[in-house]
Amino acid sequence: MKRILNLFILNVLVSSFGFAQTAQRTTFFNVLNNLAKTNHLELSYSSDLVNLNDSTEFAFSKNLDSCIVQVEKLSRLKIQINNSHLIILPIPKLIHLSGLVIDLNTKETLPHAHLLVKNAGAGTITNQEGKFDFKISSQMAGNEIQFSFLGYKNGSFRIPNSDIDSVIIELEPTPYTLGDIYILPKGTQAVDFVKKAVKNIKRNYHRATIQMEAFYRNTSFSNGKASQLIEAALLIEDKGIDNNSTSGKIELKEMRKSSNYLIPQPKKYEIFEKFWGHKNFIHRCYNKNMVRFYREDWWFSPLTKYEDFKYEFEGSLWLDSVKVYKIKYIWNAMLPDGKRVTERENVNELGGYIYIGAKDFAILKIEQKTWRHKNSPWNKLENNQRSNTPREICYQKINGKYYLKYITGISSPNGSFGEFENDNGNREDLIIKTLQWAEEILLVTQIQTDRKEFDKINYREKLANDENSYRIKYNYNAEFWKNYNVLKENPMEEKFIKEMEWEKSLDIQFEENSSNNAKD
Repeated sequence: MKRILNLFILNVLVSSFGFAQTAQRTTFFNVLNNLAKTNHLELSYSSDLVNLNDSTEFAFSKNLDSCIVQVEKLSRLKIQINNSHLIILPIPKLIHLSGLVIDLNTKETLPHAHLLVKNAGAGTITNQEGKFDFKISSQMAGNEIQFSFLGYKNGSFRIPNSDIDSVIIELEPTPYTLGDIYILPKGTQAVDFVKKAVKNIKRNYHRATIQMEAFYRNTSFSNGKASQLIEAALLIEDKGIDNNSTSGKIELKEMRKSSNYLIPQPKKYEIFEKFWGHKNFIHRCYNKNMVRFYREDWWFSPLTKYEDFKYEFEGSLWLDSVKVYKIKYIWNAMLPDGKRVTERENVNELGGYIYIGAKDFAILKIEQKTWRHKNSPWNKLENNQRSNTPREICYQKINGKYYLKYITGISSPNGSFGEFENDNGNREDLIIKTLQWAEEILLVTQIQTDRKEFDKINYREKLANDENSYRIKYNYNAEFWKNYNVLKENPMEEKFIKEMEWEKSLDIQFEENSSNNAKD
């Protein structure tokens, strides 16, 4: 009698918890229909697009979020909640496009050429070898991909209905007008072009909050040899021109890190970090957006501190029938000794170029340059840097407004910038033993302007400004990276991959350097 009573109580408990730890063969329709009823939602789907009759067997709870995550993993379905509806959508098939962008005349490859799906805000860029590897929803078939590169006419390619490998896109160079041919209006100086462009920033660039999907890659080198790879998928919420850099949010959706073969950071820098804190390298890269953060109080601000720079008109060029002015800027601030920077001996020149649209005076691109003095010690190891990654900030126009396209450049690696045989000697006498640097890119792949379509970034999911992503171990989701459609291993420099895999494959390195492998 006691045994029967215990069985009865157990049956009542299981029934009262409903879905708790149920593990029996059923269909996705039954799972989702019961889930909708439990949470007082109406199940909405199209039987023509979605098949919910496939069987499944897994344990789940009444928790809405955890059930959705499990069903999405087990099926080719995307599940959304909108007001009182549980909406089931199919995950669209992806079309795989890969190829090369080259100069029509010379057949040379064009690194960092931009690919943009017209009016969709989705795109990518070619790698250092001019290659691209792009996956796009089959729903975009028939639309055009626009290819652009500064100094070339835009090219286009219609998206097919199936995968295509080895697409060759040839871009035609456009005429370049030298500065000594173009005559400036009387009384006009080069700085006036910059001032007018800055004045028009609020009109040309977005001021409303937007969300951007982005990809970040950091490739580190030690004396020209590959030493570390870090990649991340990001969701960025940007509040627009009128807000400072701390107003935005960055969510780290996924990250993977290889083994680190760099020279360790000196102890003195760890002490500095304890006192002044760490600056997260992804935040640091995003804050290089000079137009977006032009009001920030930087020591190097060619868009605001006009008295600290020299400006020279370099000429104009044509971009697909649009005239663009090219302005050279050189840092020339007044120093405490009463001399300008360019008046001192053996000093590197810091500056670059600003490209300004002649019609709307929008800043389309900013290049940062260092013209090293002939006696600079860094020239001794210049040949070790096999890829001259440009330091650029580039913008794209979508529906009448300009948005960030990409940021590329050189940064400090996860370790020392280098070793010196005479670290305490005079600057001009430094003997460089080892030179290290990191080449980075932050590429915007999708822009969402409709707030109703935003993905919520929770406080706990925010990437903190002082979060040391070099040291923290994150979860490595191999399945995500296998299907990620932006700048995967294929377009990366093959030599870099081979050098990184001298000891073990990158997949093993990603796993070993993640929280998946961390001991409690």
